[in-house]
Amino acid sequence: MDAAPLRKVTLRLDPADRAYVRFAFSPLWECVAAFRAWTDPGRHALLLPWITRIKPAVSRMDWEPLTMLAMAPRGAIPDFLAPPPTTPLPEINDELACLRNVSADVVRAEMEIARRGDLPRDLQTALKQPASLLKRLASLLEEFWERAVAPEWGLLRARLEGEVLFRARALAMGGLDELFNGMHSDISYHGGLLTIRTDSYWDGKRRRRGLLLVPSIFSSPDVFLTVRPPWQPCIVFTSRGIADLWSDSAQTSPDSLRMLLGASRAKVMFRLSKPQTTIEVATALRLSPAAASEQMTKLWRAGVLERTRIGQRVFYSLNDKGKLVLSALRH
Repeated sequence: MDAAPLRKVTLRLDPADRAYVRFAFSPLWECVAAFRAWTDPGRHALLLPWITRIKPAVSRMDWEPLTMLAMAPRGAIPDFLAPPPTTPLPEINDELACLRNVSADVVRAEMEIARRGDLPRDLQTALKQPASLLKRLASLLEEFWERAVAPEWGLLRARLEGEVLFRARALAMGGLDELFNGMHSDISYHGGLLTIRTDSYWDGKRRRRGLLLVPSIFSSPDVFLTVRPPWQPCIVFTSRGIADLWSDSAQTSPDSLRMLLGASRAKVMFRLSKPQTTIEVATALRLSPAAASEQMTKLWRAGVLERTRIGQRVFYSLNDKGKLVLSALRH
């Protein structure tokens, strides 16, 4: 789908841009990206556990015209389909309402740019009634959200919040150099110049000031760019830790650990090899938040966990003693 060589878009970040770097994540964007991943699983190997899980719920639906727009090459997805979020923590219903209210002029202009003037006949017909097209798209995205993304949103939201905190801390401690370090192989920053390898079109002239950075679970392995007004310049990049997001701790935790601690506590302890919140653990292991909290509290009182508070969230992870216990029981 993205076989052609990527072009490069370079943004010169002046003091006004650097003063207005902000972070957010977007349920609507996750829904669009998730739809792309489900439709084209060969490009999204790290998401296969999720793709397998949702298949029965989404396979028998007719997803046109969403397929025609969402499955375009990444530079040809019209920005109005999942515009940059306007608040740090938007709700899916609010974003769908914004989608329904995109002006007809913006819809037509972005479709012409995204498709380079080569519009399939079905889209030409749909664009004669843009309000109806937007209503249909919003309805399909809402349906896909409820069937495929909403059941996982507790886990996904916790991971995205953690990524925002990580990047904000990097910006505060090391500036833009540290912020963009290791963000994505298609993103580089040097001497005030931010370069993104992308298929997205920009004429190099008009853009709004500032930069919005949006971590994403389902965008992997791609980076997405929005520059054209009226939208805020925005980069969507892959959040860290996708590989183990849906790992099955019940199968990978050692038998000796389950025999010593019991199945539930062993799964929780194995999961906490990396810092996570109670909600992340509960969602990943299909436990209630209360059950996960009970097991994590017992492990903490046993002296094998440490707790770290960042803002309003508390992260648990194995301390040195816990890592030693886990290591010993693995061998």
